Amino acid sequence: VAFTFDDGPHPTHTPLVVKTLNLHRVSAGFFLLGTSIQSFLSARNNLSVHQYERPRIGYLLLQDYSLIEDLFVQHDIYLHGWLHEKINEMRLQTVVDNISTQLIEIGLLKGFKPVYRAPWGIGTAPGTINNKAILSQILDQIGLIPAHWTIDSKDYLIQVDEYNLTNNILKMICRTKGGLILMHDNRPTTANFLDVIIRSIRASGHSIVRPSEINRQWNNETLINRTRRYTEFLRHRIETIQSSPAKRQANTLFRPVEISLPTGKRQNNILQSIDANARYKGIIKVLPNINDFELNANNTKLLIKTASKLK
Repeated sequence: VAFTFDDGPHPTHTPLVVKTLNLHRVSAGFFLLGTSIQSFLSARNNLSVHQYERPRIGYLLLQDYSLIEDLFVQHDIYLHGWLHEKINEMRLQTVVDNISTQLIEIGLLKGFKPVYRAPWGIGTAPGTINNKAILSQILDQIGLIPAHWTIDSKDYLIQVDEYNLTNNILKMICRTKGGLILMHDNRPTTANFLDVIIRSIRASGHSIVRPSEINRQWNNETLINRTRRYTEFLRHRIETIQSSPAKRQANTLFRPVEISLPTGKRQNNILQSIDANARYKGIIKVLPNINDFELNANNTKLLIKTASKLK
């Protein structure tokens, strides 16, 4: 089994979770929220930063994320979105805004892997992932792998106690024969009970591994390099606009990544909301699209394959 944690980092609980994991030499994966990252940095730096529903891109580029890198030095960092949003209740472009903005926020950090798990698993559950599903198409064109979980620990329940939480996890491990455990590092119960949970899992004869040992694709170096260079490309575009008053004024609604759809009356409906199980007969195009690039021989630079498709 492997541990994965959602919704952090929390200023108090996440460091305790990481300390316990390191004590037991367990490497885990953390699906971070954009707003949680900003809250964590604000708390650690004694700052007061407003939580923007529509994040200010320029501000994110100026942040020092070394505290995040240092905290998760033995672990993997993944995407969980900007807000803990239900993507099936949001406009499609807003979903893309939140995912791409967080990619720009943490996509260059040490330990980052291009993996995205949607809040509540909406759109990234195994039964909803295919090449015609709306979210699957979008993630593929941004260079992200959809992720879910195997074992729901239910550590988010208000009345959960140490015995029932541990017992539930052990039962699920036996039932599923291993997999990814879902927990939440922004919960005090998780931080307090994790030591007992790890000891109980090992005492039951089960092995605890890194998440990428269960999902090998998560550690695909080619994909990691492509997504990293793609993130650099997006950040460079933003910095170019930010440094030019004329360009900044002309791009007041600038988005790092935009959705492009064929014109037509029926196409407008898809912009209103995203259904996790929806299939789309037309072509959803993300611009800039990671598939319009290729890595050079040294994996150090993205080369444009389809210049006409880029803005």
